[in-house]
Order: sequence, then C-alpha cells, then structure tokens
Amino acid sequence: MGHLYPGQQPSPQQRSRTGFWCALACVLTLLAIVFLAVTGGVVYLVSRDRGSPPGPTETASGPELVSFEHEFFSFAYPATWFDLNKSADPADAVGVAELADEDIAPDDLYSFATNSITVYMFDSDLHAVMTCRTQATWTGFGWDEPGDPEELDPITLDGKELAAHRTTGTHDGQDAVGEMYCADVADDVVQIVVETHGATELSPEIRQILDSWVWTEG
Repeated sequence: MGHLYPGQQPSPQQRSRTGFWCALACVLTLLAIVFLAVTGGVVYLVSRDRGSPPGPTETASGPELVSFEHEFFSFAYPATWFDLNKSADPADAVGVAELADEDIAPDDLYSFATNSITVYMFDSDLHAVMTCRTQATWTGFGWDEPGDPEELDPITLDGKELAAHRTTGTHDGQDAVGEMYCADVADDVVQIVVETHGATELSPEIRQILDSWVWTEG
C-alpha cells in the first residue's frame, strides 16, 4: 500500500496535501522575514534617537530689549547691556549715550567691551559728511594697531542717510572693527560710533540696535 508500481501515479489527494504544506511553509517564512525586518528597523531608530544628543531648543521670543530715548532719536538695545553713563560721574560721561555688553569704566580708555555703541551730539561748523571725514581717525583710538579709516557708502537709519567710515585693526591680540556714522540733525551733528572686538565684522547685536533706530526730531 505504501509502494508504487512502475507507471503508477500518486492520487490527487496526496498531491494537493503536499502542495498545501509547501505553500504554508513559504507564507510563514515570508512573514518571519518581514517581522524581523520591521523589528530591526524599529530597534535601530529607537537606539539612534536615544544615543544622539538633543538638538537646540528654539524660543519664539528674542532677548529682552530696553529703549533709549532722546529728544531727537531713540533705539532699542539688549537688557543685559550696561548704560555706562549712568554708572559714571557726570564729568566722566561720554556723549549722550554710551552702552556696552560689559561694564567698562568710562575713564578706562584702553579696556573695551566686546560690543559697544556711543552716541555724540554737538554743534559743528562742518556738516555731517565733513565732520565724519575729519574725525574718523579717532575710530580705533586705544587699540594696539588701528588701520587707516575707510570711507563707506552712506548707511540709512530710519530713512535718513548718514556718512559712514570704517576702521579695522587689533587690540589685545584680537581683531577689532569700528564704524562711525554722522547725520545733520536740527543745527547739530549726531555722531554714532560702534565697535565689535574679537571679530572682523560688526556683531548681530550691533546690527539689531542700528535697525531699531528711530528719528524723533520735529
């Protein structure tokens, strides 16, 4: 009963049962391969996320700002900066505004904050353009090696064009850059001097201050 004679064929029942078990084995093998692939991928992603350091967290709001108000202009600066004129004796006060990101004594002529802005307003027989040309050599005063000032194209602050000069050099082993801007306001000249130490370009903080500038004269 278990032997086939020459020329004898297996019954249809035996053939279909063998095919069923082969098909079932193939399906189970395929399912096992898919399960292993999916499980391995999930394990890889989880382990990768756990092993990598968290990215930086961005905040919706920027740094807190403080407004500096003057009769003829106003601007905003970071609240972490220092108003150096407030901490100085009236005799040592420089210009109408002197602000910096470090607390530097106003009478210390050879120490500099990383970033600073000083604003002067004075009567001048010369208009703003000539005032900047004659005084630009003072940009970089106190540095170790200031270069010659370079006259720039005028900059625009709140719709007003200002004469502009730039000086680069070094101080205390670091790069330094300073710029001077001059504008005719009423019968006076407003002169703005900004400096960044440790870089060859003005810092984003300085740029932000200049972008916030508003003229308020009559």
